Amino acid sequence: MWDFERPIFLLLLPVVLIFLLLARRGSLAQWSPRQSAVCLILRFLIAALVCLALAGPRWLTETRETAVVLLRDISASISPESAAQAKDFSDRVLRAGAGRAAEVVFASEPAVSQPFGGPGIVLTPPPADSATDISSALEFAAAMLPADHPGRIVLLGDGLDTTTRNPVETATTLAERGLEIDTKFFLKPPDRETAVISLKTPVLVREGEVFDLSAKIHAATAIEGATIRLYQNNLLVAETQQSLPAGASEIVFPKVKAEGRTALYEVEVSSPDDTHAENNRRKLVMAHGGPARILLVDKNPEQSELLADVLRTADFQVEVRPPAGFPKEMEGLEAFDLIVLSDVPAADFSDGQMKLVEEWVRNFGGGFLMIGGEESFGAGGYFRTALATLLPVQIERQEREETPVVALLVILDRSGSMTAMVGGQTKMSLANEGAVLALEVLQSRDLFGLFAVDTRVQDVVPLGKNADKQAAARRIAGITAGGGGIYIYTSLAEAFPRLRDAQARIKHIILFSDAADAEEKNAGDAQGGASSLDLAAAMLASRITLSVVALGTEQDRDTDFLRQLAAAGGGRFYLTSDPTALPRLFTLETMRAAESSLREDAFLVQPAAKHPALQGINWAEAPLLLGLNLSKTKPGAELLLASETGDPVFVKWQYGLGHAAAFTSDAKARWASEWLAWPGFGKFWAQTARALVRDGKRNDLVVKVREEDGNLLVDVEAVTPEGTFRDGLKVAVSIAAPGSPPVSLPALQVAPGLYRARTKTPDAASAMIAVSDEGARPVTVAWTRDYPAEYRMTGEGASVMQKLSALTSGKFHPQPEEVFRPAVRAAKTRRDLAPFLLGLALILWPLDIWLRRRDWKRTSENALPPFSRAR
Repeated sequence: MWDFERPIFLLLLPVVLIFLLLARRGSLAQWSPRQSAVCLILRFLIAALVCLALAGPRWLTETRETAVVLLRDISASISPESAAQAKDFSDRVLRAGAGRAAEVVFASEPAVSQPFGGPGIVLTPPPADSATDISSALEFAAAMLPADHPGRIVLLGDGLDTTTRNPVETATTLAERGLEIDTKFFLKPPDRETAVISLKTPVLVREGEVFDLSAKIHAATAIEGATIRLYQNNLLVAETQQSLPAGASEIVFPKVKAEGRTALYEVEVSSPDDTHAENNRRKLVMAHGGPARILLVDKNPEQSELLADVLRTADFQVEVRPPAGFPKEMEGLEAFDLIVLSDVPAADFSDGQMKLVEEWVRNFGGGFLMIGGEESFGAGGYFRTALATLLPVQIERQEREETPVVALLVILDRSGSMTAMVGGQTKMSLANEGAVLALEVLQSRDLFGLFAVDTRVQDVVPLGKNADKQAAARRIAGITAGGGGIYIYTSLAEAFPRLRDAQARIKHIILFSDAADAEEKNAGDAQGGASSLDLAAAMLASRITLSVVALGTEQDRDTDFLRQLAAAGGGRFYLTSDPTALPRLFTLETMRAAESSLREDAFLVQPAAKHPALQGINWAEAPLLLGLNLSKTKPGAELLLASETGDPVFVKWQYGLGHAAAFTSDAKARWASEWLAWPGFGKFWAQTARALVRDGKRNDLVVKVREEDGNLLVDVEAVTPEGTFRDGLKVAVSIAAPGSPPVSLPALQVAPGLYRARTKTPDAASAMIAVSDEGARPVTVAWTRDYPAEYRMTGEGASVMQKLSALTSGKFHPQPEEVFRPAVRAAKTRRDLAPFLLGLALILWPLDIWLRRRDWKRTSENALPPFSRAR
């Protein structure tokens, strides 16, 4: 059967014939009629062959000769022995295929290793990874097969697929297209391989209770002397040695005690000659019920023990820690229902920790309380921090009639060491940010100036009132580093007369220096020259104080000198190795120097509103408080206690899904010394804690978390206690993972009472997930990353491979010589005849030239008999 790919070219045949006839009529050649006819026919035949070739003639026929794509699994689940066997099988088929076979390797994605065309073209395969997508690989191979031959895919692997797609469904679709799938099963699991398959705990365990935790462990063969360990919050709590039979075994750890509100449980198995360490551990985060837990943080924990005791008497579980023990991840915060900071400076926390607390209160419904003191609120350096945003009071410096005018001069080290990068910013930019915050703290009456110093002084902001703070901030932000070490004496000598002549009651210098690069300790660095220490003492005699912020460690060569300099100047010394702490240190020192954020005189408190935290207390008998941190109530916050002059003492508000409060006096023997023996002390703090802690666990939201194709799916089932679906809710999901910014997204309703949120799986090993509806207290669950599915020992691969070949009329475990067997279903193939037609035209072309150049008349006369010529 014929057909033409481009039949329009057949219309050229009559055109060519007419052209040849016209050309012959105008020819000057003296041809005989017979020669003219033969040449015309031959030339038309050549042109007709070319026209037919251009039309693309094809001969349609059926063929059972197969084109083969070898699909070789190179994922991490393939053992080295199996990989070598599969590669050998594939190489033998490719050699025998003579261009009829191609090879594709795959793991999470397919890639061509050798295309059709023979062994001369070999591409570099991608590296193996810990995922396998058989469906995508089958579809990729099917797309490579030519359309005019029966297609056969030869799948070489272990049949393990780690995606949610079903390879059997994909094979069914390919079978409808007539494709065959041969499967060659390669799986030689390591003889000594063991894996933790799953962990199981009771549904509800309360804090302090004991329970049984069971682990399912799979062994490839019988194992003697396997060690199984149980960890709770990364601490080893149980260990056993057992012999494991081949297959799955259940190991039970009895009488595990639930510690804390949440706990991380991890089971580990180890055995001799185990191959893959990736599947030897499995984790589970478990939430425990029980009394509300409070974390009380104090720089001197013993000073807060009295407050902790009255809270314990009220049935709270209280843990007292120094700032060094404050949680750094959401899992740590989720162990508590209320965080209390008692007289703790901001410098003791990282920016990440403060942002974590703000996120925990806002999206996880936690409670937060800051209690005042000499190192709290504004005096603690919390200005413009995440916790300042969380607080219901403004902690900016308060401008009052009795507030003294401050003249502050900042001296910044701009030496070359300040160009080093920290968290995407230079040390210089962080110091600049700290200086800008110090400027922001000051009031309109105050004076501010700034020097940038290396071997010389650059007067960036002249000392004076700065009505346009934004312009001054831009000049400060433009300071760059690059000179030699800071000249201490030169900078102080330049600062001394500026501050001496300033019209201010408080005159203060903040000097920032690299603790390893403080130069010119004496005038001109000459022996016996005037000392920077003497100059600082002289300034102190003129009522000019000097504090030093040093970047470095105790081991740096100039740390001791800078500490002595601060002492000689009557100021404070701050040493940090974390440049990101510089902004907090600058604001902390500015607030302390300004002496305007603290009020230390006796006052009585009086209720400003009705609230459960104040009920049942005779406030008329409340003793005096002896001091407080000055602040202002933020709009929308609820002022509950105030001083006689109206200063906020106790302020509370709802922040996101949680609650935050500020008590601007302290709760220990400095300002609250008379309160400690007052009967209302314990009742007030117990009721305050109850007003701030999170509510108990909810039973109307059930949250389930699972992974699917690189995404994290959060399913939320919302039902009433009676079992009725709760539809039409606004469900919000917040995900906090270590090392990543928090993620907040809505959960959309996908079925009656069922809501679902989807996001990319976090890079971290675990995450805390909070789910809330209509602003109510969130339900919190934990997600922990499982080891890759490549390392799961399921034993289902062989049956999957058999199904694939059976569905598609393929062969299970073919030999290399069987791969090119005739197909079950023939395919229509088209043989292109254009090359044959063009070849024939090329053969006829020299004949045409030869015939046109022959003298047919002479040839005819020479051919007559001799007697005819004589006559």
